[in-house]
Amino acid sequence: MTDPGVVPPNWGFYMGDETKRRRYCKMCNVWKPDRTHHCSICNRCILNMDHHCPWINNCVGFYNRKFFIQLLSYVYLSLIIVVLFTIPEMYSRGMELTRGPNKYGESTFYCLETIFLTLAFCMAMLLICTLTNFIKFHMKLVLENYTTIENLEREEGAKSKFDIGRRRNWEQVFGQNPWMWWIPLHTQASRPIGDGVRWRVHYTRVIDEDEELPADEEGMSQASRLLNQGNASANRSAGR
Repeated sequence: MTDPGVVPPNWGFYMGDETKRRRYCKMCNVWKPDRTHHCSICNRCILNMDHHCPWINNCVGFYNRKFFIQLLSYVYLSLIIVVLFTIPEMYSRGMELTRGPNKYGESTFYCLETIFLTLAFCMAMLLICTLTNFIKFHMKLVLENYTTIENLEREEGAKSKFDIGRRRNWEQVFGQNPWMWWIPLHTQASRPIGDGVRWRVHYTRVIDEDEELPADEEGMSQASRLLNQGNASANRSAGR
């Protein structure tokens, strides 16, 4: 599974930006960008963390959220194919039962095969019903520019300050090339837009961040803040 993305080692906020509310991870010893959360299972801070998925044994974050939704969709389509191929065979065997005993009547293998076919059909239908709601939920989050964590924290009726329109929200996860939206590949045109650190916001929904820092953040030494600022300045200079 693709790495979800972690905080760059020398990331820090820039000079003049230090009055804004910033979160510090004491486990990773890094400042956390917006939408970044620490995963206690992976033991690292994940960019745009959605959730930790036990089925893939990995976090779903900025760089692999597209692949996670694609995986759900591929499994969903596979289950539909299983059901479509199973229905005619089940119908045929059901019609045979209505005609009474036949040459297969005493075949143990035939009976076991029918039982297995029925169980496969029931299991596929159960998973289809479950995945239908699960995929709809994640599609809705992408279109509204929410993660699962943010969705759990939001107030009823509230909209995300990162919501910049459905099309752009979708492209932030799936990329700008519609032909590549359902292909599990990252190219320049199909990779997520941005870097997972800086985010565009809807100007009417920007939350005032000039509030007093909580005790654990306020207790961080000024030296640590200057160090992060210095690292960020050095990164910008190196990139020129």
